[in-house]
Amino acid sequence: MIIECSACRVSMRVDRERYAGKRLSVRCPKCRHSFSVEVPAASTTVLIAHGYPRSFVELKAVLTQDDLTILTCDDNESALQLLRDNPVRILLLDVALTGSFPFELIDEARNKPTEQPVKIILLPSVYNKTAYKRRPTSLYGADAYLELHHVGDRLLPLLRELCPDLGLEEPTAGFYQSSVGEERQVDSTVEETAAEELARLLIADIALYHQEQIDRGLKEGDPALFLSTELAEGQRLLSERIDADVLARIDYLRLALDQFAADRRREIDDASQRTSLTCSR
Repeated sequence: MIIECSACRVSMRVDRERYAGKRLSVRCPKCRHSFSVEVPAASTTVLIAHGYPRSFVELKAVLTQDDLTILTCDDNESALQLLRDNPVRILLLDVALTGSFPFELIDEARNKPTEQPVKIILLPSVYNKTAYKRRPTSLYGADAYLELHHVGDRLLPLLRELCPDLGLEEPTAGFYQSSVGEERQVDSTVEETAAEELARLLIADIALYHQEQIDRGLKEGDPALFLSTELAEGQRLLSERIDADVLARIDYLRLALDQFAADRRREIDDASQRTSLTCSR
């Protein structure tokens, strides 16, 4: 940050990160004039990692704060890079982000060396905001979750609870009305691709709300063992949006569940190995 002496106009450099939010007394090295300067507080970086472009608009409309820097991305690879390259304080994460399930990104955020921990809020994909929904049994290590149709009235209170030091302000009453709780659409001209994507999103949502059943199924050798009701509802939603001839060729929901289960097994195995290494030291 460059400042000027108020008397002789000579320029000086101040470490903005070191003195962010502070009032400094400065003596000019040229004319010896003393004056004070306010160093602006550091901007807080929020990363919105979501696969539905409309969500960027809705979420950014709520986060209308002067001292927030908003980053957005719609796939796992971009999210990982943004996490590594920026001082992210808050991560708003789509459970069905393209390229991964939540485990990898949450691990990356949790292991990021920062002065303050990254606060993570999971956002369901919201295909049907009443289907197979109850309070999540697992947040994969995230701090909280928020239904997208509650973004307008609950996001800022939740952020104030998680990050009380930020002093986030409540917007003017009635300025924002969320419509993001509407069903998310899969935009694809290729039916098979649309079926794969929809199945992946549905499984991500089911897993968020029924993680215990999936883990029990994994122990028994079949992740679908305790999900008959949820998978039946998922199949119903698939059949409403995908042609029956396409669904007759492949069990897309089962394929998506098996992929999730494989990722979940790796996560459990990695956690077990980390625990073993810690205990052996």
